Amino acid sequence: VSVGADFMGNWLDALMYVNDYAQTRKPENDWMSKHFQFEANMSLSGSNADVRTPVKPSEYGAVVAGIYKEIGGDINSPKTGYENQIKKVAKALLATKGESIVICGSNDKNVQTIVNAINNLLGNYGKTINFDKSSNTKLGSDSRVAELVADMNAGKVDALLIYGVDPVFTMGDEFKTALGKVKTTISFASKINETAAVCKYVCPTHHQLESWNDANPVTGYYSLTQPTISPLFNTRQAEESILVWSGSKTSYYDFIKEYWEKNIFTQQTTNLFFTDFWNNSLHNGVVEFPVLPNDVVIFKGDVAKAALAIAAIKGGELEIELTQNIGIGDGAGADNPWLQELPDPITKITWDNYVSMNPAEMEAKGYNTHFGQKEEMSVVNVTVNGKTVNNLPVIAQPGQAKGTIGLALGYGKKVGNIAVPVGKNAYPLVASTKDGISYYGLATLTNVETVEPYYIACTQVHHTIMGREAIVRETTIDVYKEGNKEEFNPTSVLEVNEGDKLVDKGLKAFDLWGDQPVENIGHRWGMSIDLNTCTGCSACVTSCIAENNIAVIGKDEVRRARSMHWMRIDRYYASNFQDAGDIEGTLEKTKEATGKGTTFSYQDMESPADYPMVIHQPMMCQHCNHAGCETVCPVAATTHSNEGLNMMAYNRCIGTRYCANNCAYKVRRFNWYNYTAYKLFTDFNPSQDDLGRMVLNPDVVVRTRGVIEKCSLCVQLIQAGKLDAKK
Repeated sequence: VSVGADFMGNWLDALMYVNDYAQTRKPENDWMSKHFQFEANMSLSGSNADVRTPVKPSEYGAVVAGIYKEIGGDINSPKTGYENQIKKVAKALLATKGESIVICGSNDKNVQTIVNAINNLLGNYGKTINFDKSSNTKLGSDSRVAELVADMNAGKVDALLIYGVDPVFTMGDEFKTALGKVKTTISFASKINETAAVCKYVCPTHHQLESWNDANPVTGYYSLTQPTISPLFNTRQAEESILVWSGSKTSYYDFIKEYWEKNIFTQQTTNLFFTDFWNNSLHNGVVEFPVLPNDVVIFKGDVAKAALAIAAIKGGELEIELTQNIGIGDGAGADNPWLQELPDPITKITWDNYVSMNPAEMEAKGYNTHFGQKEEMSVVNVTVNGKTVNNLPVIAQPGQAKGTIGLALGYGKKVGNIAVPVGKNAYPLVASTKDGISYYGLATLTNVETVEPYYIACTQVHHTIMGREAIVRETTIDVYKEGNKEEFNPTSVLEVNEGDKLVDKGLKAFDLWGDQPVENIGHRWGMSIDLNTCTGCSACVTSCIAENNIAVIGKDEVRRARSMHWMRIDRYYASNFQDAGDIEGTLEKTKEATGKGTTFSYQDMESPADYPMVIHQPMMCQHCNHAGCETVCPVAATTHSNEGLNMMAYNRCIGTRYCANNCAYKVRRFNWYNYTAYKLFTDFNPSQDDLGRMVLNPDVVVRTRGVIEKCSLCVQLIQAGKLDAKK
């Protein structure tokens, strides 16, 4: 049960948690976890939940208190309006004591006290919550940062060294003013950012791929980072600079090695000499040590006091929840064009941050709810706690809790060689409280009449799968385990006339071509994706960009539907007229409800429900056995190998795009421009300067304009695998 915690996105150790989560969503395990999500913004976690309940951020505490009371806790919980959902959650939790977990994304200590009390009452400590191997990441202290700022303003800080953070960007004038009162300010930055620009000294540090380092991310696990490339510029690693300034003549590499010999090696129980231990550790990258069990955790929180504080929380007519885009994060990815062009897993929007709002509320306010190629967006100013961020587009987000808006942090950052920052900096809206910082608040919107129209670049502008029932099929685990495949994945058939009767015929009867040979041909290749475990995070999309030298094309070209990604993750919303698991009757229900004919009913079906169910559907080239693209190419540029690969001969392609028109899955991309050389793309295309070209994969050709591109199943890796097998 998650309350306002997007554990698949940017909440704590998301990468670790989402992998654990995926392992519990496999029907072949004979069981699957059940996931309840309460949240304001439609998040990646919420889109994957079995049961999602939209609530305001001010109600997170009340929801948590309600759950605690329903499972037997002795408190008075405030009324929420979600009592039925809370009872269902409590019933599921009580049925799985010691096999459940409740988490919350709130930064309010009182709310977290009740969350801890719930997990304690359910017997989850020592079982699903394990302190023996606790995370050591994201352990920052808001109160200590506030104390530092106060000391800087009071003139108590003589020197400040800043490494790995950009507090002038995230904290604004509050930190910038205090920084100006410090005698010596030093920034260790690999590129100029807002903080480095105002420091008295900048000591350029290595990039992480040029650096030695070690880490202890989780108790009992130690890891080593070793450089994969020599330093490109006249830089020195920050840690080495500190060693030099402290009077040491030891290199940072030797310092780490000596530390490991004295502190890590002494914990190992094998008969290895240290040199062997060190070499093995470097080779494996990680060392695991047995951890002694912690003492039994005893919950000592003051639940009654926390409940009183939660009851005093007041909401408002319009509340904001500040979040992070899954690619840009807190701003660390703001100057990375691969991440800027990665579609958001939910909205599918690139190169922007924006105000998200429930479509019904947008229509009531007269805002434009569509974001097609030529749609001008409604623009607003957002004010929170007297701070305003100007000129933000408003986009319709199905699933957004009514009475709330969402806005991503990390944008509007001046960093590296980006001339004009992408998006707007929303960090001024983050509130400081006595317990730390808060990403929630009461908001005011002011309409803006713009001279310049504001456009959004979205890679998916359709909303439902309408009546195309074969695109996504779902069932329950009970039906799946009974083994009757025809109930949830019926064999595709065609109805054909035979005399005066319609007869169902299997599709195979209508193949125009003979089957590809399957005997004595050697290898056969394929790639499959488990739709039960895929969360739609889109990490594979960026990985594919890096592996295959896929061009970055920028916001304007994405708006023209020219995105070059070989993989895409489609996101589908359910409509108001569609029952879960019953698609066939959707059109009829829509026609009956709207009183419209078939054509107009389909248009209404494209309007998602206010709080829809969500499906993520990965799509790449299917390498079809009887590929329509191969049939229509006039120059045989697209062909089929005897190993089952649908191949492209770039130097034969003349750009007719017949294959793209004939592709049932719409996974072919036409290379409109010479993105690697044309000056229009110089500002953000990494392949247009000597340094940027170093990111290109030398095993994959760099394509120029006028050719069709598509997923190749990473044929370079297939070939490397063959060569390794031969050796």
